[in-house]
Amino acid sequence: MTTPTPVNTREGLPYPITVDQLIADVGDEISKGDRLFVYKFWYIVEMANSPDDSDSTETTKKVVRESIEFFESPFEGKLHSWNVEAGTEIASPNQTVCQIIRPCNHDIVYGGLCTMCGKEVDEVEQQAIGGANLAISHTDVNLKISRKAASDIGHDIKKHLRNSKKLVLVVDLDQTVIHCGVDPTIGEWKRDPTNPNYETLKDVRIFSLEEEPIVPFMYMGPKPPLRKCWYYVKIRPGLKEFFAKIAPYYEMHIYTMATRAYALEISKIIDPDHSLFGDRILSRDENGSMTQKSLERLFPSDQSMVVIIDDRGDVWNWSPNLIKVTPYNFFVGVGDINSNFLPKQQSTMLQMGRRSRTKVKESDDLLTDIIDTEKILKEKIDEEVKRQEEELSHQEGPRNDDKQSTETKEEWTKKLEYSASLEVQQKNRPLAALQQHLQNQKLLIDDDDELFHLKDTLVRIHETFYNKLEESPNNDAMVDIKYILPDMEKKVFDGCHFVFSGLIPLNTDVQKADIVIWTSKFGGTTELDIDENTTHVVTKTPGTYKARLAKSYNPKIEVVHPDWIFESLSSWERIDVAPYRLIVEQPVSHEDVEQFKEKLERLRREREVQHTAKDEEEYDEFAEDLKPPNPADLFANGDSWLNEEDEEIPSDEDEDDDDEDNNESETTGKGKCTKRAAPEDMAEANTIKKTHVADAENVESDSDSDSGMEEELLNMLDS
Repeated sequence: MTTPTPVNTREGLPYPITVDQLIADVGDEISKGDRLFVYKFWYIVEMANSPDDSDSTETTKKVVRESIEFFESPFEGKLHSWNVEAGTEIASPNQTVCQIIRPCNHDIVYGGLCTMCGKEVDEVEQQAIGGANLAISHTDVNLKISRKAASDIGHDIKKHLRNSKKLVLVVDLDQTVIHCGVDPTIGEWKRDPTNPNYETLKDVRIFSLEEEPIVPFMYMGPKPPLRKCWYYVKIRPGLKEFFAKIAPYYEMHIYTMATRAYALEISKIIDPDHSLFGDRILSRDENGSMTQKSLERLFPSDQSMVVIIDDRGDVWNWSPNLIKVTPYNFFVGVGDINSNFLPKQQSTMLQMGRRSRTKVKESDDLLTDIIDTEKILKEKIDEEVKRQEEELSHQEGPRNDDKQSTETKEEWTKKLEYSASLEVQQKNRPLAALQQHLQNQKLLIDDDDELFHLKDTLVRIHETFYNKLEESPNNDAMVDIKYILPDMEKKVFDGCHFVFSGLIPLNTDVQKADIVIWTSKFGGTTELDIDENTTHVVTKTPGTYKARLAKSYNPKIEVVHPDWIFESLSSWERIDVAPYRLIVEQPVSHEDVEQFKEKLERLRREREVQHTAKDEEEYDEFAEDLKPPNPADLFANGDSWLNEEDEEIPSDEDEDDDDEDNNESETTGKGKCTKRAAPEDMAEANTIKKTHVADAENVESDSDSDSGMEEELLNMLDS
């Protein structure tokens, strides 16, 4: 038997709504757009007072109005059952009102046509019912499936993975497993045996792509000729061994914000026989977002067996399935050539990773120059974008009304930024500029060991997953990577309280810095300033004031180089701090320490006072809530509202000062009718409807005096 499809309330209705009458009967054949039921709702309207109304000095009054509308079926089929009845109140969208058996659920749609029945499928209809609107194909965005079909596929994938005892590994490309640049200097050095970087460039791979020139937005004319761009690719050290080690444990997918053409070329380099990734390659061309990545794009129903490796945590919104790796920066000063499609990121010492300490031949000046070069490059890219944008805006390209451009302004702008970044790198040659600092010494050094640690970590994760699965065969829902990874990570820096000195740019929200989010995933906490809880000051040089103050205030506080952080993050264990300990030779004065202690004591007392005041305030609010309402308050402004034909809400000016905050949300424009009332207005309107009006209907105003009416209502409320 075909499974009924739930019909849910949609966004945009004037909630809360109340079902007034069911129109269709169970068993009826329903067409798309047929009326299923009538619902009513209330809204607030501001009306002018009658000139004859001598009881009020106000020119306007707020009145509750009632309206009705019809709820229509989003698709055809036979009504199987109702989930609501007359009088049911629906407070929010996505509530099921009935079940309909459809002749075809259109679970798989290709190019707008159902692959099961051949009918044309309305995309809006599919989104309304959770139909075939999910793209899970790596290569074809025209293929869409429903959430039910996605769930079935996810179940089959999970069964296949468990039978083969594997997990899924989603692999980023740029600065995770490779580093790529377009600086022509790389090619020149690679061909010059006398260059000090010649040996490290021997295994650099080269390919070219035909790039489309940027044309004015909404340009409909003939395409200009393509232009060739050369790419230079350095494979991260240990990648071959990395893949060989984890291939038996993981099914691997490429997920990159580069173009599909670029991704295919990189896959030829890192997976020449297609044995690792096959066709499991997702690029920005199929992603559906220009700036963010999401596991739901590939695995919409179940991500419990998926691990991600990426050098950027922000593009994944720091997913619990993510293993953030230290960025691979072989071509120093170049950065990620595809980062224009990602959220903006500041260039800092911490982004250099372990390079800032292990490359002993590099001076501090060179490290600063590398960071400055990246900043200058970004500034020049911004300038080039503005120049090209202005130039293109003055070009009147031919248009063809018969053609429709599907490219959005955002997509066009991102492509313009990408094109400008390539041009700026090719023209400015950042590597040649940096090499001048070292004369005949190597600039490009290839001793990154991130993948050597990572492969062992991934094997441990795999073992942990399947061990837990064997221990809990009847509770496999809790065996999930999003639980396993955090449990393993938080042990690394558990109990560590960090202060970063001279590493995070000024005017930066410390808690939003990548390194802080990263270390917090591994159990550490970070504060802006030193306090009684501080255990480590992380700095590149022991001469900073915070480092000197820390040692003077508490000799047990460790002053360490950032490499201790990176080594621990890479190995997933807190390594011995001794090799990374920095010696503080110039402690601060005794007077500075005493002043600092006094400051800490003041802050401690302030926190105690604030905490006590907050507790008292919360208790007072709690005690106030426990007080029973005073029924007489209903008549504080008289009882004239009981006899009104429409329920009137007093104006703000009529309320007591104490109630001012409660009525701020009721203000509306004069003479304007707002059907979708604010939540506070609707709550008040419903209260009036359900409490006051219901009671008033039971009282005969022509036979009772005002005082008798008050007495009867008060007795009802008391009972």
